[in-house]
Amino acid sequence: MPDYYIPEIPKSPRIDRLVSHLFEQMPQIETDRAVLLTEAYKKSEGKPVITRRAEAFAHIMENLPITIRPEELIVGSNTLRPRSCQVFPEYSFAWLEDELDTVETRAADPFYISEENKQILREVYKYWGGKTTSELAEEYMSDGAKMAMKHNIFTPGNYFYNGVGHLCVKYDEVLAIGFDGIKAKAVDELLKLNVGDADYASRSAFLKAVIMSLEAASRYAERYALLAVEMAEKETDPKRRLELALIANNCANVPRKGATTFYEACQSFWFVQMLIQTEASGHSISPGRFDQYMYPYYKKDL
Repeated sequence: MPDYYIPEIPKSPRIDRLVSHLFEQMPQIETDRAVLLTEAYKKSEGKPVITRRAEAFAHIMENLPITIRPEELIVGSNTLRPRSCQVFPEYSFAWLEDELDTVETRAADPFYISEENKQILREVYKYWGGKTTSELAEEYMSDGAKMAMKHNIFTPGNYFYNGVGHLCVKYDEVLAIGFDGIKAKAVDELLKLNVGDADYASRSAFLKAVIMSLEAASRYAERYALLAVEMAEKETDPKRRLELALIANNCANVPRKGATTFYEACQSFWFVQMLIQTEASGHSISPGRFDQYMYPYYKKDL
């Protein structure tokens, strides 16, 4: 039998402080994504759906407020407050609109929402009536199916109200070649298209959307790099100043480029995971074989 290191590894006190900070406040509903999404969709009426999705994603990436919380080493959050949430009106909204005045006091998963944000969402929702994917799904259902759902005989579950989940993406490819490498592959495929092909319009729209989304995601990470630099310049604690400098370096490199260290690989992985959630709010986004694709970076840094 090979020898393994089995003694208990001491836990960093930082972990307890991070957990404590995470649970200091009640989770809140934030509205920035819903507002930005709606702004983009209003401007893109008439364009292909996939183009509208990419333009909306880019608008969100460029304008969603960002934060680096105390003592964080891996950064990236689609909300300013810990454990809080954005909302996704393109999938469904009626259920939340009905609960805006009671969501703070409900027994399961209560969320605080300010009166200002309630009004913001009510205005946002005026645009989305008749445009959500849940309403589209209902149009394909028989009256019998709708009746069965109403009486809880069956339910399509979260897929009816949110984006696609239970998926796993190619984290290993992002770590290896970065978003720029994947973007180069999309550009190459775009250049190969023949305008005379029957599927030229749909394929070119898809590839252009991929390129736009990858560039937007890379710029989003670079916003964190700039924020970390600004925070480092004001930081008085030398240790935290160095940490912020490392964060800035990581976010300037990944996920735009391939990861070169285990630390960069961890940061790149988290950006991919978090951006999937920001784009579509799917449930159970699997990290896949994290051990296998992360091990080469871990081994290299030993």
